[in-house]
Amino acid sequence: MTRRDVVIGLLAGWLLVLLSAAVVASALGPPPHRPRQVKELDHYRYIALAESLPGRPADPGTRERPFCYRVLAPALVQALAGATGASVHAAFWASSMAFLAAYLAALFLWLRSSGFATALALVGTVLAGLTPGAVRWYAYQYWMPDPLCLLLVTLGLLLARRRRTAVLAILGVAGLLTRETYVLVPAWAAVVWLREDGLRHAARRFVLAFAPGLAAWLLLRLMVEAQGGPSLVEAAREMLAFRARHVLDNQLYFASLGSFGVLVPLLLLRLTRAGAALRARPADAVLVLLAYGSLAFANNTDRLLVYALPMLLPPALRTLLGLEAVWGRAAAVALVLGTQAWFYAVTPGWGVAGLSVYQPVRWSVVTLCGALLAAGLVALRRRDV
Repeated sequence: MTRRDVVIGLLAGWLLVLLSAAVVASALGPPPHRPRQVKELDHYRYIALAESLPGRPADPGTRERPFCYRVLAPALVQALAGATGASVHAAFWASSMAFLAAYLAALFLWLRSSGFATALALVGTVLAGLTPGAVRWYAYQYWMPDPLCLLLVTLGLLLARRRRTAVLAILGVAGLLTRETYVLVPAWAAVVWLREDGLRHAARRFVLAFAPGLAAWLLLRLMVEAQGGPSLVEAAREMLAFRARHVLDNQLYFASLGSFGVLVPLLLLRLTRAGAALRARPADAVLVLLAYGSLAFANNTDRLLVYALPMLLPPALRTLLGLEAVWGRAAAVALVLGTQAWFYAVTPGWGVAGLSVYQPVRWSVVTLCGALLAAGLVALRRRDV
């Protein structure tokens, strides 16, 4: 990774974020649009947190779990609004767009550090940028802490790969004060370090890198007493029952094609090598399983699953390399990006309540991805003959 990679990643990230911002603005008007234009409700808790200035009576929403523990992003917005004189909504929108652009840049750097050439890493970044739950949703519901958390998780994975213990200690505090999803980083790092460095060195590095963040996380929970919201057991009972009732009519689609689009057939084309990949990179499988496991406790299906993109993009891009050998680079890239662009275009992103848990099936996406899977199977078989 070089300074040139950082510049390319940031440029690509901003272009993709501005694309989604323009798409949302075409429907809802110039940003920042008003909270009541968003049919979901979570953002009202974060707005209340950002507006809870010292000495002002707190909105009851600021004490509802798990929102009351996700304090860093609203605190940064409060500070930005106070320093610039901007409204809280303008500060939320500007910071979220900046975090999303930096997240996509970090994802590009992750792909470069995974051994992909610049052009292929850019293709992977574009695929992520055209994944609605990764970027476009937060141009719509821009008050959420996830743009910052996506950035911190991706940076954390990069730093864990490079064994940057001191920086990880600082990042871990920020990550766990942003959103509990940051625990994906220590989980991934623990498996990698244990496998590659041995128990003694891995345990020492883990304590130095993640103990400060975990301590801050526990301290916050001792300081903030939740006064509403379901417990973990109650949330799990409700979500598992809902997903079981709708597994065939919606949840199976939403947990696969509805969240990732063209990445699904690209990953399915590598199933014959799944065992070898699992043995070579068990930490990646752990992170993906944890991301899917989080669906048992929360309803934001695609927004939770996109945390697995750093693990899903590399094998998808390796499949693309195999298709390039048969179809040619231009044709293979155009077909894959075109399919993802269609998925992005036809997946609804606003105007209906419940889209984060009950995304309607788009049969054109099923058809296109199925056709790509079939064509890919023929192409890869021809290559191996």
